[in-house]
Amino acid sequence: MEIMRTRIGIAGCGHLGKIHTKMHTMLSDISELIGVYDINSEAVKTASELYNCKGFDNLDEMISQVDGVVVAVATQAHYEVAKKCLIAGKHVFIEKPITATVEQGRELVEMAKEKGLIIQVGQIERYNPAFSQLKNFEIEPKFIEAHRLATFNPRGADVSVVLDLMIHDIDLILSLIKSDIERIDAAGVAVITDTADIANVRIKFKNGAVANLTASRMSLKKMRKFRIFQKEKYLSLDLDTGIADIFYLADKDAEIKDGMAVGNLDYVNKKIVYSKKEKVEVNALLEENRDFVESISKGKPVKVTGKDGLKALEVADKILSEIANQFKENN
Repeated sequence: MEIMRTRIGIAGCGHLGKIHTKMHTMLSDISELIGVYDINSEAVKTASELYNCKGFDNLDEMISQVDGVVVAVATQAHYEVAKKCLIAGKHVFIEKPITATVEQGRELVEMAKEKGLIIQVGQIERYNPAFSQLKNFEIEPKFIEAHRLATFNPRGADVSVVLDLMIHDIDLILSLIKSDIERIDAAGVAVITDTADIANVRIKFKNGAVANLTASRMSLKKMRKFRIFQKEKYLSLDLDTGIADIFYLADKDAEIKDGMAVGNLDYVNKKIVYSKKEKVEVNALLEENRDFVESISKGKPVKVTGKDGLKALEVADKILSEIANQFKENN
């Protein structure tokens, strides 16, 4: 008996679209790749030949033949493409950011809710092996420091570094700190584009937690560091290597099963324990696409919902407003 596979279409045949297409060829046991669509007919031809699937020059035609669509078009087109899919009753996976504007994101989230459809947002760092280690610990951050530095890549230069890079860390922080935001302070500099190419942001939450984020696409070397400070625990995540270094306090006489004691605090009868979590090999893009398919076929909850993607965009929008005001004051 043949197992029914979830029918998937890919909208967008650019860099990310091609990778998503490849992922669904690797998920052939649960996903049936129906085909690919792009406004660029040559890109459609290339991708369809490369992955041996049908190429569509009409988006509506592809939508009519699938259960779900991966939206990997340019950010400015996310809303238009995803809305067409939702109107047609199809589930959508949307690359980050969910849409170009908050208003567009709200409309899509509300539409999906009304129709009982899934929106999954491609915040891929949720699948990072270093970040995944946090599930083994009780996390109650008091201070988070995030650095995301990259060399310049024209491919992401159509939007600010806040939407290009920082939004990853915004999403991670919002997933960890369960509190409303009290205040956002932001500064940014446009170096070679018309929008901020480097930005620093301080977010204060109503529960007292603070997050400090720096993102740059003007750096000589890559860095993706995410550090969490909380009561009796410090976690340093290298999102580039997938390695997590964790320090925590334990009772002086406690048995250490995972790590080693590296110091004593005799005045509180505690010892400092260090545990290093080596990278667990995982194809993050494959796993988030697997989640999308299984959310459709099995009702499995997705890690990053449309609502999550909207929250991250709302914060990013406030940051961009702060930076825009700064630009006005300096000109």
